[in-house]
Amino acid sequence: MILQALVKHYENLAEQGKADREGWCKAKVSYGINLSKDGRVLGILTLKQEEERGKKKVLIPKTLKVPEMVTRSSGVSANFLCDNSKYILGIDAKGANPRVLDCFRAAKEKHLSLLRETEGEMAQAVRSFFETWDPEKASECAVVQEKWEDITDGGNLIFCMGTHYAQGDPFIRKTWEQARNLSPEGGETGICLVTGKEAEISRIHKMIKGVPGAQSSGASLVSFNAPAFESYGKEQSYNAPVGRYAEFAYTTALNYLLSQRDYTFQLGDSMIVFWAESGEEEYQAAFFEAVDPKPDNQEEIRGMFENLKQDRPFHAGDVILNPEQKFYILSLAPNAARLSVRFFLPGFFWQYIEKSGGSLYKNVSH
Repeated sequence: MILQALVKHYENLAEQGKADREGWCKAKVSYGINLSKDGRVLGILTLKQEEERGKKKVLIPKTLKVPEMVTRSSGVSANFLCDNSKYILGIDAKGANPRVLDCFRAAKEKHLSLLRETEGEMAQAVRSFFETWDPEKASECAVVQEKWEDITDGGNLIFCMGTHYAQGDPFIRKTWEQARNLSPEGGETGICLVTGKEAEISRIHKMIKGVPGAQSSGASLVSFNAPAFESYGKEQSYNAPVGRYAEFAYTTALNYLLSQRDYTFQLGDSMIVFWAESGEEEYQAAFFEAVDPKPDNQEEIRGMFENLKQDRPFHAGDVILNPEQKFYILSLAPNAARLSVRFFLPGFFWQYIEKSGGSLYKNVSH
């Protein structure tokens, strides 16, 4: 039920342009590797932006749309066009070492394979970079040496030519779209428990980020890592078979919800998210006002409850709120590399406004 509700929410968000289409995601990017046409590193561009947090101004990575990133456990697996310095440059804070060189080789193989026949200056620049870049001589590159501590701090890097990002290049985008539609060889198929259709089953699900106390790199909602949890020998996520599309959809929707800091709150060690199936934020705002009323919104809340009593729709800005809109509340708690579901409450919008109101309605109606 949870995954089905999240998949439906994703589909509505995608229709409204609020969520990325399959094959793409949002990532926090710290620096751009500025390339020449022949793949030389011309400079390191800072993409971090200044933001006020409390009384301080801090630099935070820029959020960009990039090709969907892989979910890593302990092995070497490269992302396309957006990754940390180990994969993009073959270096870490201490330089190059066998493990880091393995990361770079994986990235090199992936990029050269995908971009082998891609047209355009940007694709040529990225190809030439991987063909000529030597991680063991990275310290000899003045622009890299100058920014060494910054670019090896674990943040994501992308390729660019000036202000043009590689992932935005039309030839490269077309290549990625075509490549991601090709199912990897040997993928296990089965009946997806979300859609009920036969599909390739996702072995490892994308990490969920934004739950305090969980790992900063994210935590899994669906995974199995010990024989006691592996029914009939079904390892990883095959014990709860979710198709590739459904896995992408539910993780995208949940990460989107957790990124909406105005519509989340912490209760003990749990993070609470809530949403209307339609994807309209006005329902979230109205619910939040009802559970956390302020002196200046009493008239709005009174009107909300009056309409609920009469079983009538009511306005929130320019949107007419339907009391019968499906509404969900989900509580997630950290559990090492995984997430625990404390509770999941499916229902209708009017039910939760009414429950959250209770005595509140009596207070504002007199």
